[in-house]
Amino acid sequence: MTLAKPHFSFWIFAAVGLLWNLMGCLNYIMQANADVVAQMPELYQEIIAARPAWATAAFAIAVFGGAVGCILLLLRRRVASAAFVVSLIAIAGHSVFTLRVAGVTPSLVLVVLVGVALLWYSSIARRSGWLG
Repeated sequence: MTLAKPHFSFWIFAAVGLLWNLMGCLNYIMQANADVVAQMPELYQEIIAARPAWATAAFAIAVFGGAVGCILLLLRRRVASAAFVVSLIAIAGHSVFTLRVAGVTPSLVLVVLVGVALLWYSSIARRSGWLG
């Protein structure tokens, strides 16, 4: 099966999505380090300490799933869409915790929008024949 050549925006979108999710992975790793958390403002420390295991797991699945989805997108694999679905479900789960603790925040809105945009763009890429 010969794949159609993707539009140049495909590479930009996938690369920026990967950078975004890698920053999320780094954020997750930093929050798992007690020394780093101790240097954060007290409010952040309290939120991280109070976060239940399911919300922490959702955070990890969201960012690492999104990163894997972007890598799969760059490799032009159809399964990228499935990775973005898993990531978006995890974003929704983590958002429940965030809404309870902090309410609607600009960062929460941005995370949800990026997750939806990555899934949307992967479906466009699949329909366009860019993914095999």
